[in-house]
Amino acid sequence: MIKLYHGSDHVLKYPQYMGGKDDNDYGNGFYTTEYPERAESWAALNGNPKKSIVNMYELNTDDLMILDLNNCGVLAWIAEVAANRGTTQEAAAIVGKRIVARYRADTAEYDLIQGYRADDSYTQVIEAFLMNQINVFEVEHLFYKGELGNQIFIKSEKAFERIRWTGAYEVELREEDKRADLNARREVNRFLKGRMEAILLDGFQVPGITARYAVQNELVYQQESGGYVNAGL
Repeated sequence: MIKLYHGSDHVLKYPQYMGGKDDNDYGNGFYTTEYPERAESWAALNGNPKKSIVNMYELNTDDLMILDLNNCGVLAWIAEVAANRGTTQEAAAIVGKRIVARYRADTAEYDLIQGYRADDSYTQVIEAFLMNQINVFEVEHLFYKGELGNQIFIKSEKAFERIRWTGAYEVELREEDKRADLNARREVNRFLKGRMEAILLDGFQVPGITARYAVQNELVYQQESGGYVNAGL
């Protein structure tokens, strides 16, 4: 049994299977977190600032299949988000299709998926990777700096049948949270702009594992070391 939290602008006692949107991080399902402070922040920053609600749930995970994308490597996570959210640039879409084909995990049999959260403004980080402007390590670093946190995605009908609403409470947007969020987004934008200038004006070559390198080589994630090795070597 785990406790879960969902930030919203209303009380949600009965989450509906397939009641969401297909173009969210991991597809159509219900997005939650094990951390109440994260749900509070998501509700206040992304919902209705006049009425932000955190819903609380319990979920019996016995016999549920759980995929933790954090154990699959950041390329699997990038592939999952790119497959569901898509891209705004044609060049990124071309590379994204190759990344999805090679590194996306097979999620068909899973009831829950755990992994980073990517809100709309942070998808630019994934597109920067697909455009070979940043490497895998920098993707992880930028999402960590944004403190978007880990989420638990409730995917299957079986899992939806296990959710039990236990209550809700109202939260207010705290100025310190708002400032921290704005500062993190500005820092990400500043970094990406600086990198683009370095590539275009100074001929900077991005080191490490870029999207081009990941497409041209068959990389295997090693959970023990937290890094990738080239399967062809």
